[in-house]
Amino acid sequence: MIMMTEDMMTETSGMIQTPEPRSGPAPLDPKSRTIEEHDEQAPGTLWLIAVPIGNLEDITLRALRLLRSVSLIACEDTRTTRQLLKLLDVSPPKLISCHEHNEMARSREIIDLLESGKDVALVSDAGTPSVSDPGYRVVSQVIEANFAVSPIPGPCAAISALCASGLPTNRFRFVGFLSSKGSARRQQLADLSSAQETLVFYESPYRLEKFLSDAAELLGPNRLAVVARELTKRYEEFRRGTLAQLVTYPGVNRGEVVILVSGQSEAERIASTDIESLIAEIKQMNVSPSVAAKTLSKRSHLSRKEAYDLLRLHSDSNSD
Repeated sequence: MIMMTEDMMTETSGMIQTPEPRSGPAPLDPKSRTIEEHDEQAPGTLWLIAVPIGNLEDITLRALRLLRSVSLIACEDTRTTRQLLKLLDVSPPKLISCHEHNEMARSREIIDLLESGKDVALVSDAGTPSVSDPGYRVVSQVIEANFAVSPIPGPCAAISALCASGLPTNRFRFVGFLSSKGSARRQQLADLSSAQETLVFYESPYRLEKFLSDAAELLGPNRLAVVARELTKRYEEFRRGTLAQLVTYPGVNRGEVVILVSGQSEAERIASTDIESLIAEIKQMNVSPSVAAKTLSKRSHLSRKEAYDLLRLHSDSNSD
C-alpha cells in the first residue's frame, strides 16, 4: 500500500475540478448504470474502486460517479477515506471500516446490503483494493454468496512502477511485502533466487537498506534493480542500478517504496547449476546418449562434446 500524505493532498486539491454526474443516455456497459437506473428489485453489486496513490487527478470519472452513488463505502480507514472524498468533492454516504481484523464480520453486513438491492464500494487507503491490502476475504465471501463483484480500474503502485522501471514486463511476479523479521525475509528471498521473471516488492522505507543488503547477497549483487518511491507525487523518484549500487545509496528515506529486481539471467542460472545433480536427473530419463548430451548441454554451460564426454566418464565411473 502506498499512502497519500496530507501535504500532497493539500497541494493537489486545487488542481482538480471534479465533474458533475452526467445526465443523458446511460453508457452501453450495463454495469456502468447510474443510481437512478438501478432496479431496486435486483441484487446490488460490490464495486472494487481504485483510488489515487498520490495525485488526486488520477481518479477516474467512473470511480467518481460510483463513489457518489453507492449506498455504502467499506474502507480501510474511515478517516483517510473521508478526507479523500472531501478533496474529491464527493459527499460521502455511510462509511464503515473494513480491515484485516474485521473483514469476515463486515462481509455479512455487506452481503445483507447487496441482498436488499444496494450497491457497495470497497476502497483501500490508496491504490487498488485487495492488492497487498485488505479486501480479498470480502470479495471471496461476496462471490460465494453469488453476488456480482466488479472492478473499477485505476492506480496501482506495483504496475505504475513496473511500466516505468525499464525492467522486463512480459513476465513478472508480484510478491508484495516480505516478512519484517530478518531470518524469514532472507529465506523468502532465497526461495525467489531462481525466479526468471521480474520481481515486484513493496517495502517500508525503514527496512529498505536491510532489504537491499539481503537481496544483494541472496539474489546476487549484479542483479538490475529499481527503487521507486513517492509515485505520482511531487518528489517522485526512480533509482536504477545493480543491487550492489543501490545498497550503497538507496536514496532519501521518504514514503513507502516499490522495489523491482530483474529475474535470474541465463548466465546466473548456468553458474548456479549443480552438474552432478543434473547428470543424475538426465540419467533417470533413460534417453539415448546423444539426447542426454544435448539435454545436458542445453541446461548447462557445456558444449555438446563436453557434455557427451562428461556423461561417458560418469557412466564409466559408475560401472567400475
